[in-house]
Amino acid sequence: LHVDVDEADVGHIQEGQKATFSVAAYPNRNFDAQIIQVRYGSSTTSGVVTYETVLKVDNSHLLLRPGMTATADIIVKKVENAVLIPSAALRFTPPIQEEKEPSTGLISAILPHPPRSGSQQREDTANKKQHRVWTLKDGQLSAISVTIGSANGGMTEVVAGDIQPGMAVVVDTVSSVK
Repeated sequence: LHVDVDEADVGHIQEGQKATFSVAAYPNRNFDAQIIQVRYGSSTTSGVVTYETVLKVDNSHLLLRPGMTATADIIVKKVENAVLIPSAALRFTPPIQEEKEPSTGLISAILPHPPRSGSQQREDTANKKQHRVWTLKDGQLSAISVTIGSANGGMTEVVAGDIQPGMAVVVDTVSSVK
């Protein structure tokens, strides 16, 4: 089986890794495969750069035919017994409540003044694995610091922090109009 691997993912692909794939002719069946070659020559289609990767497949039942379109999943890392959170929880930022300041008159409004110190904390750029997620405690948002590990696009592994399996985390807010 020849598959095209996106340039962003090809660095994770190595000979010997296991994969599964499916074809439209057998939608409820997954086939096992193993990577036997990752080619260096690239191909660009519609601005997307891909690298051809060859997978070894057992076709002893002759179910697979030349030209079939396959969708492959290549296993690049296996993590077991992990606590997972939706990746959207890492991008959530609580809405900022606007505080009213006392009016100090017309002169203060038109003259320049030093910027107000914001209540937002700056992200710690030194440790990109350290994040903050939010949960609800007694109807109020509460921050929890976590250290993240692997991610698959939709879910992210939590390797340290006070997140327990089954704990609800906030991914978005909804406002009601009164």
